[in-house]
Amino acid sequence: MKRTTLAKWISVVFDSSFLSLWLFPLVGWQAGGIPGVAWALVAFLILTGFPAAYLVVGRRRGWVSDLELSNRSERPRFIAVSLASDLFALAVLWLGGAPRLVWAFALMYACLGATMLVISSFWKISLHMVGVAGFATLLVYTFGPALALSYVALLPVAWARLVRRKHTPAQLVAGAVAGLAITASVLLVVRP
Repeated sequence: MKRTTLAKWISVVFDSSFLSLWLFPLVGWQAGGIPGVAWALVAFLILTGFPAAYLVVGRRRGWVSDLELSNRSERPRFIAVSLASDLFALAVLWLGGAPRLVWAFALMYACLGATMLVISSFWKISLHMVGVAGFATLLVYTFGPALALSYVALLPVAWARLVRRKHTPAQLVAGAVAGLAITASVLLVVRP
């Protein structure tokens, strides 16, 4: 397999939407068994469904040049759509009485989205690294220090983004630091 092909697959597998497929049910189960999983799936559908629909429609209509939002100028509008879906999910989860950990997961999305909206309006930060670092932090908080090994996933993601020339080293490091710091802050303040 060529380096660029491997790098592309790593980018796909470690995209936040793909990681969410298994992370939401896992966190939901930890938060409250079957009802927690049901709430986590509701959150997943809202948090990833609207942004994914925006990307697909945007690609067809020409607002989005590629699904990875390689063009920095396309990122703020996408992140604003994502942030709106985050706020909608937070309201649905809060009003519906979802488990606190699932609600905190949605709050993490909203806080990361708001921060990325601000940063992406003047600089290109690695959203892949933000997602992987944030998810790894959530795993460690939820399941304990043994899952600190999940931070190792940052290495192949950084390599893939460099090989594909999507980011500079500074953008990758900033993404990892932002994902870890924002997620840890949310979890320490909310304490689900």
